[in-house]
Amino acid sequence: MELELFLLQFFVLLFACAVLQFAVSETIANDTVHAPLVASKNEISKAWCRSGWDISPDKKKCLKYLENSWSWFESEAFCESYSGHLAAVTSSQELIFTKQLCGQSANGCWVGGRGINSSVGFDWKWSDNSSYWNKSLFAGTSSNSNCSSLSCRNNTGADFCTLLNNRTTYLMEERCNKSHAFICMIDVENKCYHMHCHREYLIILAVVSGLILCTTLAVVIWLLAYRRSRKRRKSRKLSNPAASALVPLSWKVFTNEELRSITKNFSEGNRLLGDAKTGGTYSGLLPDGSRVAVKRLKRSSFQRKKEFYSEIGKVARLHHPNLVAIKGCCYDHGDRYIVYEFIVNGPLDRWLHHIPRGGRSLDWAMRMKIATTLAQGIAFLHDKVKPQVVHRDIRASNVLLDEEFGAHLIGVGLSKFVPWEVMQERTVMAGGTYGYLAPEFVYRNELTTKSDVYSFGVLLLEIVTGRRPAQAVDSVGWQSIFEWATPLVQANRYPELLDPLISSSSSEIPEAGVIQKVVDLVYSCTQHVPSMRPRMSHVVHQLQQLA
Repeated sequence: MELELFLLQFFVLLFACAVLQFAVSETIANDTVHAPLVASKNEISKAWCRSGWDISPDKKKCLKYLENSWSWFESEAFCESYSGHLAAVTSSQELIFTKQLCGQSANGCWVGGRGINSSVGFDWKWSDNSSYWNKSLFAGTSSNSNCSSLSCRNNTGADFCTLLNNRTTYLMEERCNKSHAFICMIDVENKCYHMHCHREYLIILAVVSGLILCTTLAVVIWLLAYRRSRKRRKSRKLSNPAASALVPLSWKVFTNEELRSITKNFSEGNRLLGDAKTGGTYSGLLPDGSRVAVKRLKRSSFQRKKEFYSEIGKVARLHHPNLVAIKGCCYDHGDRYIVYEFIVNGPLDRWLHHIPRGGRSLDWAMRMKIATTLAQGIAFLHDKVKPQVVHRDIRASNVLLDEEFGAHLIGVGLSKFVPWEVMQERTVMAGGTYGYLAPEFVYRNELTTKSDVYSFGVLLLEIVTGRRPAQAVDSVGWQSIFEWATPLVQANRYPELLDPLISSSSSEIPEAGVIQKVVDLVYSCTQHVPSMRPRMSHVVHQLQQLA
């Protein structure tokens, strides 16, 4: 009944807005008919350019001279930030006009032409991909170019772009990595000029903007009322004891006293792993004799009990052999705990970097099994869960090993519970390196499943080499794992990438070709362009073939 009443109010409000807009549009139409003519015909038909831009001779483009001395590619990227491109010069009239704009630069200005290798050989085109290439305006090789023949251009693979120079009457060729001033070009906005618009534009603008405003207002009012109604129904539902359970039966809500009992009051003897900044992890023994790991999170005054249980419930429903299962949780006056299943061989980080003298080390077959099973867990989050789950924090310390050395990923959804300042500290590792984090997250705060793929690629290289993502080197200070590995890869010295513990073990050492395929997969996963990285399901397939 309440919903029907809200819908009726909503449509009444929309009808009132429509009537009001009709009246406003009629008023504008009448006022426009009787208003004195303010702008002349020339002013109305004149195209409009932004302040600081000049109109082209054909009145279809706006151009602007920029004195920044940049390469062709940097100049094109800057013009694209204005939703435009470097200038396309298609007629002698435009050539004279752009030369006047470039008159302030002694070294010439970049325009939008660029050489390309096509199926018919070396050719030229404008960066907007639509303007006509007028060969009569192009002189070809500049005095600074050492490459004048077609075969030379094809063989060198160098990039050539077009330069506008006041010392010549044609467009010249120049290497794209040279630095010059440049001229940007954007389309004109030719419907209005200095607020002198045609009457129909004013009417359409008034009607559309008014309808949008009224519709938005009506939707907001209706949503607020509907949300209030839902809260009332929900509160009535929660008042029923049979429907008031906050958690599903598949996991348990522990009390603080129960957790202190099973972890011996969180004693240091029961500590497993963990950063003090995020709380730490402790082993525990349940009354039924099963072992668990209790993750203590940093105290939070911002997250309420209901919100915490809701997030835990979402993660607890994710069941996969290579994900650490959640057994329960606890919320006690801001203290938050997550209870996980116990994984006997502990974190991968310890097996890679903290092996006691004479202790067992991971051979090649074990490492490939760890990588493959870990990839299967991540692929499950990306492909089998709807909506997709991004782990956000794939690292060696978040991978636990069972007694058969299969990998189990821990911390799914945990980044929502980690304090913001701790996540910021994780962004930049020792020596200014970014460790496991993808560049798009570091620089643009973009986070997708491809960010997990990048982190997995870094971890895979760590598994193969036994080196941390950043490591202290006496001669150069801090060195990233890729700064160390890339020269060896380029020299095809793949066996030297292996962890010395693999070479010293009695197990079989992999062939150089197998190592190369794993390293190729690493570099495929860590490409800087996210769309170029493979899906985790493809990574699983590749690793299974190598195993």
